[in-house]
This record gives sequence, structure tokens and C-alpha cells, in this order.
Amino acid sequence: MLQLKVLDNNLVEKIIDEALLVLQDTGVEVQCDALMERMETAGLLVDKNTNRITFPKHIVEDSIKSLPSVIDLYDRSGKLFSTIGGNSTHFVPGSSALNILDWQTGERRRAQTPDFIEYIKVVNQLKHISYPASAFSTDDVPQDIADAWRLYLMLTHSGKPVVTGAFTHHGVPPMAEMMTCFRKDKNDLINKPMAVFTCCPNSPLRWGLDSSQNLIDCVENGIIVEVVPVLMIGLAAPVTTVGALVMQTAEVLSGIVFTQLIKPGAPVIFGGAPGAFHMQLMSAPMSGVEALQLYSGYAQIARHLQIPSQGYMGLGDGKFNDPQAGSETAGGAYIAAMSRMNQVAGPGMLDFVNCFSLEKLVFDDEVCGHVNHFMRDIKIKDDLPIKPFIDEVLEEHQICTMEHTLKHWPKELYLPGTMVDRTSWEQWEQFGSKTWQNRAREEIQNLLDQYSESLIEDNLDKELRTIMSQGIADSESLPSIK
Repeated sequence: MLQLKVLDNNLVEKIIDEALLVLQDTGVEVQCDALMERMETAGLLVDKNTNRITFPKHIVEDSIKSLPSVIDLYDRSGKLFSTIGGNSTHFVPGSSALNILDWQTGERRRAQTPDFIEYIKVVNQLKHISYPASAFSTDDVPQDIADAWRLYLMLTHSGKPVVTGAFTHHGVPPMAEMMTCFRKDKNDLINKPMAVFTCCPNSPLRWGLDSSQNLIDCVENGIIVEVVPVLMIGLAAPVTTVGALVMQTAEVLSGIVFTQLIKPGAPVIFGGAPGAFHMQLMSAPMSGVEALQLYSGYAQIARHLQIPSQGYMGLGDGKFNDPQAGSETAGGAYIAAMSRMNQVAGPGMLDFVNCFSLEKLVFDDEVCGHVNHFMRDIKIKDDLPIKPFIDEVLEEHQICTMEHTLKHWPKELYLPGTMVDRTSWEQWEQFGSKTWQNRAREEIQNLLDQYSESLIEDNLDKELRTIMSQGIADSESLPSIK
């Protein structure tokens, strides 16, 4: 089995031990009274003067043991869709961009509801993107429900599970209620989770009100939690890889303890979104080589602890779909898969996760296809011993139409779609001399034309909109999706 290991096993254990010491001696600051009270009741050491919680080593170790090593994810109808963990790698779009790169004009702008509907129609049909994520927000709805609106658009246009999150400390309950509309009751949603929600500690070693309350609400509603520290290497985390890995591990483990003390066995993913701080420009590229090494390292740590992993990889930090975007995306995707990262969030994303491109998404789908093919197991397939094959070649004087070739080439040779140019110059001219952007726009339009998912029933749509619009002044002004 192919697996990239950037750390030796002894170093992995040392990093984990050091993270346990950090949690025991320093702990984390928590800016949420509800979480502080729960953790004090559960046996953690709480200093109410400093809002700091420290973690006895045995409680952290017990929490790790209570975690599921694999997590089942169900679709909208309640059928098992995929399993997160083990050797699997699922590619999903990057999340939470503030802008889009318009696929028809090339303009960088804020998104509207029709843009998100186009996105979900396209991503729902891509072969190598496992399930959709809330790639960007729209600015044509009140910001109080912007998080729920993204979920609403995904639930109404795709039957697949989703990756999303809440923007405020009160955001999860209505979103959980919306998902319960597709289950018998709350317990059915707990037993058959259909979403992964992101909860981000405020590095270093701090949990804010929003993430703390979101974590509580997710666990109580059976929503899978991915704990995603956003470390800035050299700014909010040590500039050295080992030191940064200690901080990353400590922050994730703090979130894991919180979830397990609320509900033992609650599903949690060991996540992260580190960036390498640029000391001259003050940017923090997630595709920086230092960040990639950190991603690979914590994937190895998560695997050692038998916890499913997640990372923001397979994305570009540049502004456009250019050679930089391609190299950063492919490099990150390959490293993620070889590191056995279980959920990889990044396809479609540009500009430090600030801009989403539908053109990039359809190209990245092909990158993910290449990566998946590269990661297939290499086995003996009628080719050892090789002498019978050689004897047949000497007799037939060709290989292409041999029985061995005809039997194995469909699975051994990956034929990419239109987004990857494999034509000769003459063939390219014959097919219209199309640029990558011509092909991307044609692919997007074809997918939009082919989209055939039925909209949900009117009464269910009305129920979702009622739940979502509670607390806003003018629910009648919400955009129509029909």
C-alpha cells in the first residue's frame, strides 16, 4: 500500500506526548460559558478567572479511545453513501469563499443565489468529487441566515451528503432542524448523519463563542464534527514543523475531548487548514510547501491515533486559473492522497480560499481522477511470470490487440475527459483549436443542461424556508429557486 510518511514513528509519539503535556499544563482558553460549565461538570479543570480549561492526560486518552475510527455518511434519503476513514480519500470542494470567478465573464465578484444553484448542479454530477461542500456564500440574503441558505440550496438540489458549517453561535440548531426534515426524527438524523460541520478553534489554543457553541450543538444533533485549526505557521504557530504539529494536535485533541465528554462515541474528524505565513507579504498560503508538510504530518498523526482526517488541500492560492493554480492544486492533491488524508477540501478554490471558480472545479475534478488512479493498488495481473506474455508477443508481433491488453487496459489506462488535452496539434486544430477555458465553459454548460435532479416537494420546501427564515424581518424577500 502506497503511503507517504514525513515523520518516523518515534517522532509521531513524541509529538502526541508533547501535545498531551500542553493540554495538561497550559490547556485552552474557552470563551463560552455553556462549554465551560459542561466541561467542569465532566471533570476537566476550569479556571473561571482566566477562562482556561486544562486536561488531565487520562481524560484525553479515554476520549481518543471512545472515538469511532471510521464514520458512515448517509445521503438525503437515508442510504449509506460513503465511509470516512481507513485508506479512503474523498475529494470535496473547498468551502466558505467570499467571491466567485464568474465562469462566463472572468469577473471576480460577490455571488448570488443563481451562482450557487449553478455550482450545486455542476458538482452534483462530477465523477471524482465525492460530495458537495458550501463552497461560497451568496450576498442576496440576510447574513443572519447566510449559512442556512447555503445548506438549503444544497438540500434542495442534491441528494448527496454535504460539508458545511455555521457562521454564528446560534446557527446550528435551525440547520439541524432543516436536515431532520429528511429523517423520521432527531434520533434518525443522529443514527444516519448527512453532514459534516466545520468547527475551528481560534489558534493558538483558544475556542471562541461561535465554534464552542457550534460544537455543542453539532454533537447533540448527531452532526459529524471536523475540528479544523487554522494555524498560521510563523505567526500564530511555531515556524518549525514539529512545533506547529504539537500545536495542531493539541488544538484538535481539545475539541475531541469536548465532543466525547458531551457524548461518548460522537463522530469527529481530525482536521486542519494551516498556512505558511509569508514574512514579506503577510499572506498565508495553504499550498505553501511548509503547509503541505504540516498537512502530511498531521494526517500521519491522525492515522496513528486511528482518527479520520481532513485537510484543505488540492487548491490554488493564486488569483487565476493559471500554471500556479494547476501546480499547487495537483501537488496538494497528490500529497493528500499519498498521506492517506481521508477528506480533502480544496477543488475549485483560489486566492487563499477567498475565491471559488467553477471552471477550476471541473478541471480539478480531472486532477482528482488522476490522483485516484495513481493511488490504486498495484497487483500481479497475468504478468508474472512474464515469459508467456513475451512468447505471445514474439508470435503475434504486436501488443495492442493481445488478449492480455484487451482484458486489462480499461482499468489500467486512465482516459481523462475533455478538460485534459491529450490531442496532437493536428487533432487539436481538427476539433476547433479550443483552449482549456473553451473546454471548461463547454463542460459547465453541458452539465447544467444535463442536470436532472428533481426538486423536493413544495410542502417540504416551504417547511425548510419557514425554519430558515425564523428571526428575519422579511422572509418573503428571499430569492426563489424555481
